Amino acid sequence: MEPISTTAAVTLLLSTFKEPLVKKFKDISDEIEHVFNNSLNNYITNYYNKYSKTKTFIYRDEKIDFYEVFYPVTIKNRVSASTEVQELKEVIFREKYITIIGSAGSGKSMLMKHLFLSCIHQFYTIPIVVELRNLNDLDITIFEYISNILTKNKVAKSEKIIDRILKEGNFIFLFDGYDEIFSDNINKITNEIEELVDLYSNNAFVITSRPGANAESFHRFNNYYVQPLSPKQVNEFVSIQFKNHENKESIGKIITVIEKPENMDYLDYFTNPLLLSMFIFTFSSHPEIPRKKSKFYWNVFDTLCTKHDTFTKKGFWLHERKSKLKNEELELILKWFSYISLFRGKYNFDAEYLKQTLTSIVEKFKIECNVEDLVYDLSVSISILIQDGIEYSFPHKSLQEYFVAMLIQSLDEEQKKDVYTKKFKLLTNKTTGGNQNFFRLCNEVDQTSFLKYFIIPSGESYNEVYSAADSLARVKEFLVYFNISLDLVLTKSGKLFGGFGHRLYPIHIFIDFFNNDFLFEVNITNMECVDTLRNVSSVKEWLEHAKVGDRSELFLHEVFNEIGEYLHCTGLINAENNLNKFVRNKLLELNSMIKEESVSTSELLDL
Repeated sequence: MEPISTTAAVTLLLSTFKEPLVKKFKDISDEIEHVFNNSLNNYITNYYNKYSKTKTFIYRDEKIDFYEVFYPVTIKNRVSASTEVQELKEVIFREKYITIIGSAGSGKSMLMKHLFLSCIHQFYTIPIVVELRNLNDLDITIFEYISNILTKNKVAKSEKIIDRILKEGNFIFLFDGYDEIFSDNINKITNEIEELVDLYSNNAFVITSRPGANAESFHRFNNYYVQPLSPKQVNEFVSIQFKNHENKESIGKIITVIEKPENMDYLDYFTNPLLLSMFIFTFSSHPEIPRKKSKFYWNVFDTLCTKHDTFTKKGFWLHERKSKLKNEELELILKWFSYISLFRGKYNFDAEYLKQTLTSIVEKFKIECNVEDLVYDLSVSISILIQDGIEYSFPHKSLQEYFVAMLIQSLDEEQKKDVYTKKFKLLTNKTTGGNQNFFRLCNEVDQTSFLKYFIIPSGESYNEVYSAADSLARVKEFLVYFNISLDLVLTKSGKLFGGFGHRLYPIHIFIDFFNNDFLFEVNITNMECVDTLRNVSSVKEWLEHAKVGDRSELFLHEVFNEIGEYLHCTGLINAENNLNKFVRNKLLELNSMIKEESVSTSELLDL
């Protein structure tokens, strides 16, 4: 049977859901026809064309079919078995609301593309992608953003029409990059997502995020975590990347290096699809396993600059560099471009922004080159920036973070202090988490200054808020400090369900950096524990009038004297003490390490 064309596939998908709506809402059938046949058809087709072909670290010269390189990663709910990506459709239909949490390069974006494409290939629901970072610079609500997608503002009374269409539940909303929302937008956008889910609960919703952005605390949503690749999956991943490549003998060579006994300590690098792709890409010129993650990124830059075409073409030849700049000059430019763009919260760059920023950099350093030629070299000659339509981006955000870390490492001590105290404050204020990969790179290449000026102060800020000596009073101060709340919902079975929220502080950076999920390890939302709150006077009063689905926000410190049973049931009674002990011990350890390094450095200088 001949494969179905893109146009036919999109038309068939939309017709499947359009026809019942046209019959049901005869009074607005013309408007529904317009939404499906025009705006929605154009939107789905555009994203299908965008996602069905892709560029990767390995195949960089031209886009290839998405499924030629897609590897099905595994996701896991902490209370359930692992889920293969083929089963994700069933998970979504069963649970409807899920978050997918994964570190940098774990495969979240590829998974979202697969979800979008599979909806069209299998005709099971209409996918709407919302790249959340796009909302940072727009002064509109998510509903307005979605309405614009569906109507292009061309339908009269569009809000009412969209409301009726969405309530039928034929859509899956793919909210990508929760960690890329600016912090001054986070409460607004989070509330809008919650409201959208409440209003259009018949649809499915998926949110992706790096860890640390608090996406795990969304009400209704079940959290799934992208799992590291297993040894078997590592081998399969390598084989897939070489599926269409003439040099298939490299498969065995790469796997042999990875499986050497002396490399077992570094195997965790290859459980991450991004780092594994980097190793495959750089293998011909750097066949050794780097001992540090930063070395992976340097190998990528070096390979792009010196042997760009060796993986995808026979022989060795270089693209002409129009700018005539040397590697060192390109690296300097990339460091400063990454620094400027990262601290402005920009990960995608239109041509105007790219040229303006590059112009200011080459002028400051008196580098002689034509900026048009420089853009050509960065996007074509060495392909370290990828052009997609009218926008440019790094192959992955983590490469941008690497260049920034290397720039900071090259600064003098006063400049470092200024960056770690002022610029990092802007970064943490501008973003909602998901910076741990960047922080770990800074720690790797510039540990002493990074710890001294950023991580240690983040931990010390927590110790300054307590005044009570009594342990129970300190627990209350703990609840006040984090402003821990429960969003209570009355379920159909008459039980209470509670999603929780808490205020983000610098201490969260400290906690996340050392992988101490103190709040997520206690049973804050355990239904049996939450049900003990029925005896709280304000909850009891609310329940007298509440109907199924009604919600009530409860701040725990405000009812502290009535929630003793809940505190013990969840483990919150011990959370404050455990966190205090952890922070105190870790600060002692870090300060001692820095002092020892300073003494060792002084002694070596005196030799």
